[in-house]
Formats: sequence, structure tokens, C-alpha cells
Amino acid sequence: MRKFARECATPVPKLWQVANAMVSDMEASLSSSDEATSSLNMLVSYVSPLPAGINEKGMYYGVNLRETNFLMVCARLEGKNEPISDLYREEISIPSNVMVGTSQELYDYIAAELAKFILAHPENNDEIAANDKKLGFTLSYAADQAKLQPDLSQLLNGRISLLGGKEEINEINQALEKHGVNMLVYALVDDTVGNIAGGRYYNKDSVAAITLGMGTNAAYVDTAQSAPRWHGSLPKKGEIVISMEWGNFNSCHLPMTQYDASLDAESLNPGSRIFEKLISGMYLGEIVRRILVKMAQETALFGRSVPPKLLIPYLLR
Repeated sequence: MRKFARECATPVPKLWQVANAMVSDMEASLSSSDEATSSLNMLVSYVSPLPAGINEKGMYYGVNLRETNFLMVCARLEGKNEPISDLYREEISIPSNVMVGTSQELYDYIAAELAKFILAHPENNDEIAANDKKLGFTLSYAADQAKLQPDLSQLLNGRISLLGGKEEINEINQALEKHGVNMLVYALVDDTVGNIAGGRYYNKDSVAAITLGMGTNAAYVDTAQSAPRWHGSLPKKGEIVISMEWGNFNSCHLPMTQYDASLDAESLNPGSRIFEKLISGMYLGEIVRRILVKMAQETALFGRSVPPKLLIPYLLR
């Protein structure tokens, strides 16, 4: 255990090494479209301007699409720095037959559930035009927005395949219209970018957001001039949101133990998503299980034999 503790140690000098390596990869990714120059794939978000917490007023709706489920939310924004009221949320599992179907079948299912959600939590008559009938749509995986109008988004996930990007939003909006949802999706962004927008509504000084759940990511606000990969005219406020996609960050300075290395080698994507495998909820339980198995084998932690259940991969979540 002492050896393991030493391998996991993160003294300040090592943290600086990791931080400096990440900054170097950030700069390399932003300055080049060649992903081979960096372990990071910094994605420029074309969501601008961000909320200010002043002019946003009325009932707003949003969808967060994940790998096996989606979350529907609605909230009444009062504007003028007033707190959010009437917040409702509902999580829906995606049926297995929809999971293996086409993207249009997925959007039809989401639209049908959203129609029921809106019916249960309707707008007031004086709010009908307040939010321009826009539906927020966030993704809990990478969204590259460089090829989509009007907000230039392209999904980078195997579950949802795209040829162009604009077609993706069109399919979603067609599904909404088909099921009587009088709203339009204008942008697809990953959920960390959405978190920054939410933080900015409450505090204009919010400049970064970190998602640390089953996966992990970070996004931050920067000037458009700092991102050579920006396409088109610069936003009026001159600020943009950049999604780091830092789950894929890798460096020789990361505190990799034998348990981290074996988990990575036996994973479905060895050599990929290293940082995510070190810190996210998807993998931490498995690392703990491997450590317990090693301790049980060498110190009879649980008696003379290792409990059979403890030998089941990813038992701990």
C-alpha cells in the first residue's frame, strides 16, 4: 500500500508538470488543425453571446442527450438578475430498439417525450414569444461545431453519425414539428459548454466549467483572436467558448499506476482517453476493485480466498 501511495502521489512540482504539459497541448491544438500535434482536440464553440442574466425572461426548455438516456428540463427565467423559478426535470431511458435504430427514430422518440413534458409544464400566455421558441440541446459527448449553420455544429460521436452537420439539426427540427413541438433547435453543444452558459446567467465573471461524472471535460471562455481555428466573422463581444475535450489528455507526467495501466490495456480503447480513465466515475470504481483484488490476494484481506464477486470487472460503479 505504501508503494501504491507513492505511485499515486501528486506533490506540487508534479502538478505543475501536468499543468504545463496540458497548457502546451492546448496551445498546439488551437494553433493547428492537425490532431497529431496534441492529445487534445480543442473544439471552438460558436455560441455567442453568452447569457447575461438580464434580458433572458420566460419559460425555457432544454434537452441533454446522453449515450443511453436523455434529460428534459424547463425553467422560468425572470431576467434582471432574478433567480430561476419553476424548475422541472425528467430523465428518460432510451429503449434498446431505438438505440440500435436510425438517428431519425431517436429524434422522433425524443420529440414525442418532449411533447408530453411540455404539456405537463406549459408556458404562460405572456411567455409564448419571450424565448423565440428556441430549444436548448446539449450533448454529453464531443460536439465539433465548425461545419454547421446557423451555429455550425458537427457531432463527433459514433452513436450519431453525420455527413454535414446541418442535416442533423434539420432532422431534429423535423421530428419536433412532426410531434407538434413548436420549437426549433439552433445549436448542438456539449454539456460542459452548456454549463458555462448556465454559470454566466448567474455570474458574469464565470469563465470556466468542468464536468466530472461518468466522463469528464472542461470548457472555458477566451477571446476569438486566441483561436486561429475560428471560422467566419468575430462575435460582437469578442469572446468564445472552447471545449477542451480533456478526457483524451495524455502526458508522461500523469501519475499512472500499474492498475491504471492494466485497466487501459484491457479497455475497448487502449491508449485513448487516458486522463478520463484516471479521474472519471466510469473507471474509478474499477481501479478500486483491482486494488482490492491485489490486496486480497497478497494479504488475505477478505479471508483465505478472494470473494468471487470481486473478480467481476466493473462491479463497483
